[in-house]
Amino acid sequence: MQYTNHDSRLSSRIRLLDTDSDRQLARELFELHEKKCTACQEDRLSCTVRPACKNRNFLNMLIELGVEPPDLPAFCYSQYLDQVKRYILERKGRGMDNRRLLIKDLLATLGMGSIKQFTTRFGSLWSKSAKATEQDLLLLAGDGLVFHFDFTRGIVLMNPLDYEIRDFGVFKLYLTLFGNYYSLPVSCRDVTPNWWTMRIDVPKMSPARITKALEPDLTRKFESFRVEIVEDRTHVIVEVIVRNGEPSIMVGGLLTLFSTLATGAPEEHGS
Repeated sequence: MQYTNHDSRLSSRIRLLDTDSDRQLARELFELHEKKCTACQEDRLSCTVRPACKNRNFLNMLIELGVEPPDLPAFCYSQYLDQVKRYILERKGRGMDNRRLLIKDLLATLGMGSIKQFTTRFGSLWSKSAKATEQDLLLLAGDGLVFHFDFTRGIVLMNPLDYEIRDFGVFKLYLTLFGNYYSLPVSCRDVTPNWWTMRIDVPKMSPARITKALEPDLTRKFESFRVEIVEDRTHVIVEVIVRNGEPSIMVGGLLTLFSTLATGAPEEHGS
């Protein structure tokens, strides 16, 4: 494990101070975690049941930075893949929200030879599923699981509830995914590059019931939120503004919105 070889990748994400200072901070962080990680893996029982970095967040950071398996903590990664496998196939173990894996390792762990086999296999096993694809992105939802495949980076995000959406194309793709999954017609448009609107048709809920079902904490995440009736059909109109330096709309917020509009209450997803 040579984590410090990847300090430039981390420093480019930090961008707090000047380039040299950020790189120094990244190197020092890697040096501290390398010692912590080595000690954790030497105690295999602890690494298996209670890793030193909560939820294997350091491992997830390495994957997010594009670190390849030879430079990942080997035993920790093997346990992580086993946890993912058990959770997907048996729904056993700790929750798996905002987890990252290399696509090739996810497929190998599940005994799949290709993405097509993955989508076909689970599409037949899940009681309900939907997918949306555009260029190098594939989104897949089924039975409380959401997968975000980024083929350009070779990474898949599992239950990316805290993934910030800052690109209109990705925003539109998630609306397509959740609209299909919950059978709610949805449309959207980009008024400006950072000002987006969406309209969700909600045929089975009255405006009063929608207002009652949606938590104020959810509606406050949007720039504006209103319910309209047009030609005896109920529509939810939402505006999103993406500002630099401020949290954007997250996948979990959209998921909660769609599940609530479809069922009258937010559903459990991931953990």
